[in-house]
Amino acid sequence: MSDTFFKDHPNVNEYYETADGHKFYTENLAKNHANSTKTLTNKSISKVVRPVEGVTKESANDILAKVAEMDLDTAQEYLDNENEADKPRKTVVDALSKKIEELKKS
Repeated sequence: MSDTFFKDHPNVNEYYETADGHKFYTENLAKNHANSTKTLTNKSISKVVRPVEGVTKESANDILAKVAEMDLDTAQEYLDNENEADKPRKTVVDALSKKIEELKKS
């Protein structure tokens, strides 16, 4: 995923993006935009974190070993990162999706 936002804003480490592609420095601003835009049916907000250069991607086995202990936010963050990868790993996506569903039920 190519993201010029971080190149254009070198001092920003994260931003929040609405479903219509608008980017905001704070989650609150993104929520306000999503909720006040009447034509925006998908009100979801995505947190985007600056990629860390030179960090090796965690192996599927490492992630799968952590899934049982993850809370909802952590599992969702891992799932979002996995889905943004060029080639998301099915076993990781499936395990994280299942964990998120379990956590939402409880």
